[in-house]
Amino acid sequence: MMLERDLIPSELKAIEERRHCMSIEQNRKVPITEAINDFLEKYEQEWLREKAKRDEIKQKEEIDRHKYLRSQQAGRDLGEEAIEEWRQKYAPIWKKEQESLERNGFLERKVTIRNSLGLHVRPSGTLVKIAQKYDCDLYVHKDGMENYNFKMNDKPYINVRSVITPLTELCAEMGDSLEFIAYGIQANDALDEIEDIVKKKFNEE
Repeated sequence: MMLERDLIPSELKAIEERRHCMSIEQNRKVPITEAINDFLEKYEQEWLREKAKRDEIKQKEEIDRHKYLRSQQAGRDLGEEAIEEWRQKYAPIWKKEQESLERNGFLERKVTIRNSLGLHVRPSGTLVKIAQKYDCDLYVHKDGMENYNFKMNDKPYINVRSVITPLTELCAEMGDSLEFIAYGIQANDALDEIEDIVKKKFNEE
């Protein structure tokens, strides 16, 4: 199943939290696509309202801090001048930082396929086993991939554990770049092992 709606990192984080709750309630590992649909149908509007409130409070704190520091430097109260300066110079940077993967609990790792046969059945199976081994959710992006579970920041991602859309459909060949993101307490361990096995060419050569 492919979700055409473009998610943002903070939204995917909220979906991950909802997915965790659903898995506990239903005593099973809920697929990411099911969690996304549940979130968008039942919780999205309330989440967007709450997010807007939180962002407004955080933004005001940043503006007040900037106004105070600039006024201290100038030796006078800059007032609206400092506020406008923040909006012009720093607002875009602040907004981008708020929606960074790291800020929202995701770790990212980019790797380049090195084995001559590419991501065929055996290497794909190895990645799935790694994903199942650790307590985290693991997704991968490749430029041009046609099948995926969701889009985030206009990039398609597939769940590494996915059965419906197997990793072999990525058609990743030697030299292709893959971007992995992971969410959970063992995210870094999973990404380390993936990076290591890719460097070792999946022990094929």
